[in-house]
Amino acid sequence: MAKLPDVNILDGTPQLDGEPAQFPPSMSETELLQFLKLSMEYATDEILWISSDSEILYLNNAASKKLGYAKGELIGSHIWACIPSFTPKSWAEFWLRVQSNKHIDFETQHQHKTGARFPVRVRGHLAEHGAKQSLLAFVSVLEDRIHTLGGASMQIETLLEQERQKFAEFVDLAPIGIAINYLEDGRFDYINAEFSRFTGYSVDELNQMDYWQLTPKKYAVQEAKQLADMAETGRYGPYQKEYIHKLGHTYPVLLSGILITDVTGQDFIWSVVQDISKQKEVEEQIRAAKEKADVSAFRMQLANDSAGIGVWEWDLLTNALVWDDWMYKLYGISEETFSGAYEAWESSVHPDDITSAKTLLESAIAETGYYDTEFRVVHPDGRIRTMKATAEVIRNEQNQAVKVIGVNYDITEKVTAMKTMIKAKQEAENAAKAKSDFLANMSHEIRTPMNAILGGLQLLHQARLEPDLKVILDNAAFSAQSLLTIINDILDYSKIESNQLTLEQVPFSLIDVLDSVKYDLDSIVSKKGIELIVTIEPSFTDGWLGDLVRVKQILLNLISNAVKFTDQGCVKVVVSCTEQNNQQALCIDVIDSGIGMSLEAQQRIFERFSQADSSTTRKYGGTGLGMSITLSLVKLMNGSLDLISKVGEGTQIKVVLPLTKTALKSSDQKSESLSPPDLMGKHILVAEDNKINQMLIKAILKSTQATLTIVENGTQAVDAVLHTRFDLILMDIHMPEMDGNEAQRQISKSHADIPVIALTANVMTEDVKGYLAQGFVAHVGKPIDINNLYQVLARFSTSSEP
Repeated sequence: MAKLPDVNILDGTPQLDGEPAQFPPSMSETELLQFLKLSMEYATDEILWISSDSEILYLNNAASKKLGYAKGELIGSHIWACIPSFTPKSWAEFWLRVQSNKHIDFETQHQHKTGARFPVRVRGHLAEHGAKQSLLAFVSVLEDRIHTLGGASMQIETLLEQERQKFAEFVDLAPIGIAINYLEDGRFDYINAEFSRFTGYSVDELNQMDYWQLTPKKYAVQEAKQLADMAETGRYGPYQKEYIHKLGHTYPVLLSGILITDVTGQDFIWSVVQDISKQKEVEEQIRAAKEKADVSAFRMQLANDSAGIGVWEWDLLTNALVWDDWMYKLYGISEETFSGAYEAWESSVHPDDITSAKTLLESAIAETGYYDTEFRVVHPDGRIRTMKATAEVIRNEQNQAVKVIGVNYDITEKVTAMKTMIKAKQEAENAAKAKSDFLANMSHEIRTPMNAILGGLQLLHQARLEPDLKVILDNAAFSAQSLLTIINDILDYSKIESNQLTLEQVPFSLIDVLDSVKYDLDSIVSKKGIELIVTIEPSFTDGWLGDLVRVKQILLNLISNAVKFTDQGCVKVVVSCTEQNNQQALCIDVIDSGIGMSLEAQQRIFERFSQADSSTTRKYGGTGLGMSITLSLVKLMNGSLDLISKVGEGTQIKVVLPLTKTALKSSDQKSESLSPPDLMGKHILVAEDNKINQMLIKAILKSTQATLTIVENGTQAVDAVLHTRFDLILMDIHMPEMDGNEAQRQISKSHADIPVIALTANVMTEDVKGYLAQGFVAHVGKPIDINNLYQVLARFSTSSEP
């Protein structure tokens, strides 16, 4: 059987087919078929039929229940949706084994819809029907393994955390300087302890500086070249220059670095910086040897010992090579085993590096006069170390090269740190991409069923119901909206954490935003019997430039929190203008007479997944993300948030947002109700593969009196447009055969005049921008807001009239 991860083959020996099955002769074929269907559907073990190309053709009730999927979710998908150990490549190898043996029996892991994994045993048989073949698989859960695997998983997670901590300690305690700078302006983003030490600045001081403040102006041209090299190759160096110490003096450093771009597109320079003051001192002493032959050998040796530098001298006339004590230590050999010849050095250099090292040395002797390189050496015990080598060529009066004097020093730690940083960069980029993909998929998968729930509840609100049923409906709508809020909080927090959240700059009215928040909270305020009072200070003038959605999110989080924790009295919102850093700013005070908070609770309230205490969570609910997100949004807007609270007396939160004032355009547009637009005579094409969503959109659009044509995928949508004239198209994105993106592209080629609206659960900002850039005229997110859908339909059905 193919080598598959997490698969333990129990029996790879081909089995012979048994005798034909014997069924009661009294049964008709119809009765027998019905009996076999019931046997498979109600079997306690999982039963799956899998095609030769890995597609799941059938699964019984047990499989649906144990995997957490509805049958329709798995049928048509690949087997690795529930057995992640399979891949397209390994499946092809596995299928050859199935065809050869006819039967299979192995252990692996199933993956539940939630992502949890559990051990199973899979036994299967090759079934042939005509020219086609499929695998009939019986899957049983290995209950005795589940507890053992759970413990192993915790152990693995613990080990991973230990390795992360080791890496963080390695970087901070590395014996060479490590720094991360923003490419755009050179600001420091991270500095380790060694870098702080040899610059003379504290870490906090460096975090307020950029690397230009450490670099003498005379290096401007060289710096530009290094930046150009990095833009072309993704790395720079090794590069020598000087730094300006905090005390004012300059000293030499050796730098190497790489260019890193994070998931937000922000470019950083990761650098390894080595203070080579001691090495340069030695190199300068070597240079001076040509003019001052009587340099003290004792002083040289002291310098070498302090820096771990080995000195060597090669006589080009006699081929004699002389090493000092440190050279023997660096190469891991004894003086007795060293032949003293140039060939002895050759035999120590790594075979992959010797050609380059020799070429550069020969070039220095013949032309440049200076040798500067890095290479690896292999110790007699097999250990490999990386050396930095520099040398000067000594010439006689006839300009003939007669001697080379040089130094070696070990830079293995620096090279290892660079490799570790490059690997960490790749792992970080992969993790960021996986996280981004997961968030997008989770948003889509959750919003699709939520669309049916919230859409149906919105439709029921228009029905005449008995008072008790109206209360039940209101509670259901509130609960569904609360669930959607939690989902949005989790997604917003994840985007903030990974620096993927961007703020828009559009004119907006704060008074309109407050009216909207009051409307959203009106039913809760009325039910609790408290007051929500909004006070506008006389000095306040409306009209601001900022992110309307995020400003409303801040207000809604703060005010809804105040309402939630206030059982009597009132919640007061005071709006005024103020100044922050000599800039006009918006000031909002939210004051409540609620339960208040202790000093300990105030210190935790802005931590993620935290609330005042466990009793607060039990009584009032919530994820503990709202206030954390609010503070993050305020900081993104360069604002401030202050909290004053006392147990039993209430809480006051003051938010100052330094937004720009702007004039508001006069508009006669009013808040539109849920009244549907009159679309009689209009023909609308709806492309939606989900049956429940088909029924929902049909019910929502019934009152518009439009003629509807509903298709299940992009291929059918393109075909329908070729044979029927439509005034408007509502297009889902995730559909089988052909997705909505491709369908829109094909329709726009032949019928560019038909407006196509994206109707999808993909609501990530980058997704929406992509749809509009591609050619969709608008985006309506799922769960569908009926009011929003009606406004969009009214706008584009009017614009499509001749």
